[in-house]
Amino acid sequence: MRPHAKWLFLLTISLGLSGLTHGQISGKISGRITDRQTGLPIPGANVLITGTVTGANSNADGRYLIGALAPGSYTIRISAVGYARFEREGVRIASGETTALNAALQPMLIETGEVVITASKRRQNLDDAPTSIGIMNSRELAQKDNIYLDEVLEHAPGVHFIGSQINIRGSSGFNYGAGSRVLLLIDGVPVMPGDSGDIKWSVIPATQIEQVEIVKGAGSALYGSSALGGVVNLITKSASSTPQTNIRLSAGMYDKPMYGEWRWTDRLLHFDDIDIDHTRRIGHSDIMVALGRHQSTGYAQNGYYQRVNSSLKWQRKVTPRANLTLSSFYEASHNGSGLMWRSQRYALEVPKESLGDKVRSDKFGLNLFHRWAASERFALNTRLSWFRNYWKNYYHDNLNGSQANRIGLEVQGDYQFSNLNALTIGAEESWDIVDSDLVGEHDQYVLSFYAQNERKLTSALALTLGIRYDFQRVDTGFEDNNWSPKLGLVWHIQPWLSMRASSGRGFRAASMSERFSDSVYSGLRLQPNPNLKSETAWSHEAGFNLRLPPLFGFELNGFFSDYWDLIEPIPDANQNIKFINVTRARISGGEAKLICHPGIRGLILQSAYTYMDPRDLDLDEVLAYRPRHLVQSTISYGPGPIEVSADYRYISRLETVKLYPNDDRVAQKTLDMHVTWKYANWSLGAHVNNVLNHNHTQMERTLMPIRHYAMTLRGAF
Repeated sequence: MRPHAKWLFLLTISLGLSGLTHGQISGKISGRITDRQTGLPIPGANVLITGTVTGANSNADGRYLIGALAPGSYTIRISAVGYARFEREGVRIASGETTALNAALQPMLIETGEVVITASKRRQNLDDAPTSIGIMNSRELAQKDNIYLDEVLEHAPGVHFIGSQINIRGSSGFNYGAGSRVLLLIDGVPVMPGDSGDIKWSVIPATQIEQVEIVKGAGSALYGSSALGGVVNLITKSASSTPQTNIRLSAGMYDKPMYGEWRWTDRLLHFDDIDIDHTRRIGHSDIMVALGRHQSTGYAQNGYYQRVNSSLKWQRKVTPRANLTLSSFYEASHNGSGLMWRSQRYALEVPKESLGDKVRSDKFGLNLFHRWAASERFALNTRLSWFRNYWKNYYHDNLNGSQANRIGLEVQGDYQFSNLNALTIGAEESWDIVDSDLVGEHDQYVLSFYAQNERKLTSALALTLGIRYDFQRVDTGFEDNNWSPKLGLVWHIQPWLSMRASSGRGFRAASMSERFSDSVYSGLRLQPNPNLKSETAWSHEAGFNLRLPPLFGFELNGFFSDYWDLIEPIPDANQNIKFINVTRARISGGEAKLICHPGIRGLILQSAYTYMDPRDLDLDEVLAYRPRHLVQSTISYGPGPIEVSADYRYISRLETVKLYPNDDRVAQKTLDMHVTWKYANWSLGAHVNNVLNHNHTQMERTLMPIRHYAMTLRGAF
């Protein structure tokens, strides 16, 4: 069967089934979710009807509506990050009637009962997930005041970056932006370019994100390739029937560099951002439109950028049991480019021949989601997606350009056999079509099937079993297939103490940039290797979670990952680089996270420490571009309208690098400070990033941002 015929077959079944009707007259439940202390609405709260696949999220006004419920008695569970969970048993639903259930949630500094989606491709309590998951909500994103998600994720436990390349527990290292071992999802849909296979962090500004979920460890059993080291899912804001406009205005400037030799201009180096979104009901549909403009001179030569972002989300309940969502995003960018500094003495300048190098790019995504709840226990989800990535280099040594299109279709079924047993099954197809000066003209087809069952063996003990099969075919005739099994166990010893363990196999197919790159990039010669095998890993984790709200929370995890055939860029003596399967590796370590409220109103302390032992077993040395120690700490104090906070990050010195091993290297030590004043629906923030003006690199010979200042005004009306 041809790929497009398979897509059509799956889509026809999914949408055709959703046209079936349910003969029984059903009821509804609706209400409003607010903060008990302030009375303000809580957007993005999760409303679950336990023992079913039915649920909803509150809109910008805190309102929710769940329809097509069979008459009967239900238990309703409502949760939101930063609040104590609300649960009501014996809620009666009558035929043809709407039951009202409002909830005023109590703020909880030590969070309990959060609901996540990414770990199992369905809503579940965080405490029921067998793998480690990090959560960042819209409140935290606003507090950090970074517009791009890579800058925010640096604060997440176990996460660090080498340039724009994300590492979760050391999984990725650095490969010059060609491929990623961490998968990026937007609302559950993969957003990875078909040519480079890396992550484009600028496609969605942080202002449009409701929650970020970070799954640590191999996620291939549900998500396939690129989830070898973990998954990052960006859950965007929902459209609302209540008219509301949100605005963010921000401006700032860079300080002078520490050393006079580094000062490359007398101009004031600055940046500014404008973001606005509006949501309302039009006809029978809820619509949200967002626009943004972001620009900067940069702090280093060739560091300037100008970007425009836009997004649209349209939601409609087409039947009492079926919802349709159309979402799209667009980003156009013009930015300078400089791979490495001129010299350590002139660390903020590029080589003279690279002055003026620039890139123009645009990215477009279009997603169609259809959810049909056939009954309280069975739901069918269909996701149709298209992601287009275009870029053009205007470099002194090449004028390469590329256009990559990725088309995807996924059909997923969720069946809740009972309160004790839930099954998720699905099929997924994707097709990459690439026309590139860098890699040539190629296409790639992937077909996948997956299943996962979660079974409660007792009221306190739950077992998860999952498996996925992926078949890949490249137009050169290369074929590959992978099985990715998963096993997880969660034991709720006490309401305040739980333990978990998981084991799973992950894989990542080589990106087209790794297979076919044949070009010169800022003096580095890239050479093709079309027969790269998929890299694979077995990842294991065990840990416990202790929560004594509202004062104390502690999490401790140990992890162990074995890797085979890792794809690494290997330079020769002449700096010619080829990607090859070379590394048999192992990364083991531990991670501890503490959050506490020491009894002073409004004071919260959070700290996380990750230790890693990343070993290249072939060479008996430390894996390149992986630190041993990560520390992320935050202290915030906000008993009233003024909140003060500070973030500190420490990343130990990289022991091994590949390209320039004799260069000086130091640990990264970064302190950021924030002050925010809130009044009604408005806030004014002052921020100083890299307060100590610490100088360090992530990528070799590229200095990270020096101290800079920003003011931000946010409002809703």
